[in-house]
Amino acid sequence: MKNLIIEKPDLVPLSNRIGWGLFTAMFWIVWIYLWMPLVTLFMWYMGFDFYNKLFLQNSPSQLIELHHIFLLYSSVIAALGGSLLLWARTEFLRFRNVHRRAVPKVVEIAELATYAQLEVATMTELNNTRRMVARHDEHGNFLMAEID
Repeated sequence: MKNLIIEKPDLVPLSNRIGWGLFTAMFWIVWIYLWMPLVTLFMWYMGFDFYNKLFLQNSPSQLIELHHIFLLYSSVIAALGGSLLLWARTEFLRFRNVHRRAVPKVVEIAELATYAQLEVATMTELNNTRRMVARHDEHGNFLMAEID
């Protein structure tokens, strides 16, 4: 089993957890809502409770209109599904042999010290601390570090 990105989700602020939970729930509702025409169409085709209301209580002219609605729903579902399949196929062909994730290069302490313009011993000490606050200038250059 893969580890979570956040090892301790209980440390995430409650407002963030609630906000993202509501955001996720909203999109699940939208996803279910988008499937409703297909579910309704399937139920209608199978005759569940729609048969009596649609066929026995309607006139032939209304049935022709329902037939047009059925064709419209079917064509919309086919168009949307086909566009998703076409997009998925395009992305597969585009990225099938591309490995975009690479193992990051290990940066040595000496390289870090050179970049920060520090002594190797100082950078080793900073590297071994559990907590520190690093200060940088407006160009991102290292200025100083406060060790707690």
